[in-house]
Amino acid sequence: MPLEINYSNIGGHKEMLLDKVRCGAFHRAIADAVTPGCCVLDIGAGTGILSLFAAQAGARVVYAVERTDIADLAKRIVSENGFDDRIRVLRGDMETVDLPEKADIIVSEWLGGYGVDENLLPVIVSARDRWLKPGGRMIPETVTSWMAPAYDARLQEDIYFWRSQPYGIELSAVGRALAGQPVCWGNHVKKEHLLGEPQIPWTVDVRNVSLERANLPFEAHLNFIADREGSLNALAAWFSATLNGEVTLGNGPSDPDTHWGRTIFPIGEALPVVRGTPMEVHFVLEPYGKGRSRAAWDIEVEGYRFRSELITVLS
Repeated sequence: MPLEINYSNIGGHKEMLLDKVRCGAFHRAIADAVTPGCCVLDIGAGTGILSLFAAQAGARVVYAVERTDIADLAKRIVSENGFDDRIRVLRGDMETVDLPEKADIIVSEWLGGYGVDENLLPVIVSARDRWLKPGGRMIPETVTSWMAPAYDARLQEDIYFWRSQPYGIELSAVGRALAGQPVCWGNHVKKEHLLGEPQIPWTVDVRNVSLERANLPFEAHLNFIADREGSLNALAAWFSATLNGEVTLGNGPSDPDTHWGRTIFPIGEALPVVRGTPMEVHFVLEPYGKGRSRAAWDIEVEGYRFRSELITVLS
């Protein structure tokens, strides 16, 4: 079952603009990096908020590239803020847009729920190779993905619902069909809900990663050990990013709430575990075309094994 993320309407952008943690971190990073007279490229500009931050910080010119109809709204916002002379909103795909000059800074909020899952990294790296001046800066600079075994009470409530014969109807087949399909987001999964020490599947240095590597699958074999007794029903994933120098942004269990929350990968059942229980995880994130990725997760816990997959589609 594909999961569609729609950035072509205002609804998705509303959630990002309301996210003060996200916007505040990018605001600080851009203000620190931009110097008067510099040229900034904003990839996937959306409503143009990052471009406006750059103009406020003194950028000479900002090229705001946006492929969807939201570009029209961005133009209005730019105009109403008095930056028509410095922010140029360009409607089109980054791969085909021609700029009149190279940029001193490339900024883009391309982050999915656990970093690279929206498969936009190749677009960013391609633009970097083509349009960033030697010695130029990238925001974000590095992005690290994290994963941990967890218990999600809301997910379990859903499982109980389908098994409880709601309305006097046997609907457990629906529950089985949904068991591994939906990837849920939520800030409700906190540090105390984790059952093992978080591990890093991968880290991306956006400044130096090659385009060849950006187009390859991301894969990790993780071996967790339960550090307490509890029930296990999911894997939780998130990211931590260095935007610029000391400015960081994350959506982990101990971070302030964001619109991302944690990404939750169900494992089919709620399994009792005790301290010391080993949990083996194989996780693969494959490019599936531009703006599309396929996540597959396989977990084994003392003889129990579960595997599922999900395709993410940007529109």
